Amino acid sequence: MRIIKAIPVFILLILVHVLFAGCVGGMEMAKLEEYAPLAEEKAEAYFEESPLVSESERTGASPVELAYIPVMPEDRKRVYSGFCQLRVESVEKTKNRIFSIAEQSGGYVESSYSDKIIIRVPAERFSEVFNTIIGLGEVIDKTIETYDVTEKFQDLTTRLEIAEKTRERLYMLLEETDDVEERFRILKEIRRLTDEIESIKQNLELIKKQISFSRITVWLIARLAQQPVGKEKIPFDWIRNLDPLYVSLRHLIGRIEFELGDEFAVFERDVSFRAESAEGTRVRVGTTRNEPLGDSSFWQKALSYYLSTYYKETEDVEFGEIKGALFTSKDAAPFYYLAGVATKKKAIYVIEVFFPDRASLDKRLNGIKESLRGFGVK
Repeated sequence: MRIIKAIPVFILLILVHVLFAGCVGGMEMAKLEEYAPLAEEKAEAYFEESPLVSESERTGASPVELAYIPVMPEDRKRVYSGFCQLRVESVEKTKNRIFSIAEQSGGYVESSYSDKIIIRVPAERFSEVFNTIIGLGEVIDKTIETYDVTEKFQDLTTRLEIAEKTRERLYMLLEETDDVEERFRILKEIRRLTDEIESIKQNLELIKKQISFSRITVWLIARLAQQPVGKEKIPFDWIRNLDPLYVSLRHLIGRIEFELGDEFAVFERDVSFRAESAEGTRVRVGTTRNEPLGDSSFWQKALSYYLSTYYKETEDVEFGEIKGALFTSKDAAPFYYLAGVATKKKAIYVIEVFFPDRASLDKRLNGIKESLRGFGVK
């Protein structure tokens, strides 16, 4: 039997799983060796049937190296999204027209507010639909963004395969032992893996949805409507340009220490930070210059002062180094928008969180609070 004599297969499985999914909870390495005698008997069968091992032996790559074999350009997985701001004669009539366009394209309305609408359309019809929508009014602004999620998708797929394979082996070990304490430890690890598998599957489904159905966000402005006075006079460009649905800060200085957990799919982490949960809670982090030089408290007051007029309610919030405000929209079924800042010398790190409704706010806010308390920059 090749290459496995020195390492019991159960230990090998756990080691590989740790490399992709983090530390194995509740099973120290010394304890894992207790499973070696039972696992040795399964080694030959595992190496015969495991796609991962078979491919690594064929290519001469280790399992870790195999997981990061470059993907050919034609296999890249990309997420497309568009934003446009239109001045129109009638907001309601234009919204109804956009509803029809989405439905006729095979898509659907993701959410709708008083002057904003978000639709999803089949990715292959994204350009066609986007061009049709911007023809409905006078274009004030428009943006198309692309996120390459190939590595993220590949990593999740590999983690899922390894977690499922590891769980299968644990079930086999469970059937072959009568020791109560050993069964308890195996069951505990099976439960942990099951939770992780479900979380990974949820993330994969979200990414597949993002790839298959492109998002288009439309902000409608009535031609004759009176806009809130003074927005153009906000002295800070980055505050004036903030929008809950629109990416305004597109750069990120350094690498942030910010972990949201497996319930969020991270689409971008380096040039900027973009993440989303299954129900549509979106998190963005970007950087702007700290001019004039101010601390987090100063910018928190500026956010509340200049933006509160555009929302029904404003609440100051603070999570560790992050200080900001939580805004409630004026819609009958409101969305919620959290804008927070952390100052680092000459830079301001702006954290934005969009909650599409009250249910998402209740579900995600506490977890995001905990994540923000650990916010840092390398």
